[in-house]
Amino acid sequence: MQLGKNRVGKLSFGMRRFFVACALVPCIVTVTNYYSGWKLFGQFDRGLLAASFVSLFLVMRYLGPTLQQIRDSWNKLNTH
Repeated sequence: MQLGKNRVGKLSFGMRRFFVACALVPCIVTVTNYYSGWKLFGQFDRGLLAASFVSLFLVMRYLGPTLQQIRDSWNKLNTH
């Protein structure tokens, strides 16, 4: 069974990391908002918190880097 088989497109490792970073921004904002009590989103705080984590999961699943890409990146760093 190949876990990375259903990935979208032939994106580079850097581009996949960029998509994950873009998905992390709403998660960080909503978590900070919820736990610090800012109430920036009013009554939708918890719903947006959940939605941001669902979107992060989907980005990691379909657009995130594969395990092989991560291993190759680590091997490049450790061989120099």
